[in-house]
Amino acid sequence: SSRWLEFFEVFKPPVKTDLERRMSTNFLHYRANYCQIVCGIMTLAVVSSPRTLLGILLSAALSCVIFLIRTSSITVGDTVVPLTKRNRATAAGGVTLVSLVLTGALLWLLMFLSAALLCVLAHMALRPRTLAAKYNAATDDIRQMFFGGAASPSASAEDAAEDGMAFESTGLHSAGQGGLHARRSKHYSR
Repeated sequence: SSRWLEFFEVFKPPVKTDLERRMSTNFLHYRANYCQIVCGIMTLAVVSSPRTLLGILLSAALSCVIFLIRTSSITVGDTVVPLTKRNRATAAGGVTLVSLVLTGALLWLLMFLSAALLCVLAHMALRPRTLAAKYNAATDDIRQMFFGGAASPSASAEDAAEDGMAFESTGLHSAGQGGLHARRSKHYSR
């Protein structure tokens, strides 16, 4: 896809004053790519380590057993613990944590997750903003000047930014910002 070709196009060291804006723009513009990178690296972590796969399967099996127990309570020592959904989820989380630690999968998964996040952060910092992303950021700034406050962009603006296209401000915004009808009636009443 063209988004992946653009993803690897140019890398430049960031200017100190531009780093925050570059990272936020790249995060919004390439978030689908970043999600695919993290999922791919985590899949590689699971597939490349039989112990990790065993730990995940073991925790999934034990969690299923916990949720399939038909009794309404269990006795642990002298204490009767009701098996509510919350207590079952807590027990499943504990069993998952213990099984991942005992199989060594937790450390392996955290190592790969750290590598994935490092790749994403490096790209966000080193990839200069595209012209379309700069234009979308400028139109958002102008929109905030005229409409005031910290208004979030409408769904159309987010879709346009994701597609790399410019968003034309027509004065029509999502229902969360007054609704289509309210904006139209305001424009026609002038």
